[in-house]
Amino acid sequence: MISLSTLRIGGCLLLPILSAAAGYAAGSAHSRHLWQAEMAAKLAELQADHSQQLQQQQAAALAWQQQWRQRMDRLEGQLLDKQNALQALRRQQTQRIDDVARNDGPRFTGLGPDSLRLYRQLLGYPADLPGAQPLSAGSAAQTAGAGGGLPPPDLLAHAADYGAWCGELEQRLLTLKQLFTQQEPQP
Repeated sequence: MISLSTLRIGGCLLLPILSAAAGYAAGSAHSRHLWQAEMAAKLAELQADHSQQLQQQQAAALAWQQQWRQRMDRLEGQLLDKQNALQALRRQQTQRIDDVARNDGPRFTGLGPDSLRLYRQLLGYPADLPGAQPLSAGSAAQTAGAGGGLPPPDLLAHAADYGAWCGELEQRLLTLKQLFTQQEPQP
């Protein structure tokens, strides 16, 4: 049988053992709550940092996009200005065609000298040919009749249209070149 002294010793030890177990359980629960609170705080801090970084990246991307939009708008405005200038030049050329055709008159079966100079200018070449020598026309029987071929105003209008088309293509190409060769906006 268990002696009374053993029971007393066991009773005396029981209270500290129960206190230790209860303290361990309470400490463990408190420690778990502290750890969970600390992890929740770190998680909230990481989420806030990530959200801030994301906002900064979005702001940088938006600024970069706005820089490109401004650059494209500026170049588009320049291109439109150049196209308007080409349209004005085209109207002037139409008037010059009428004047030159009237000046050359019906004396020529094709382009007269003024018409030929204008034709070369409309195509973007110098008006006069360097070192050009007049050629003999041969006999009158070898020349085409006055009613054959295209009239000078039609030939000159074609040259004006073609020259304007080439000018527009050149301006578009130069604008695209500017867009992609100048200093690019930094993200």
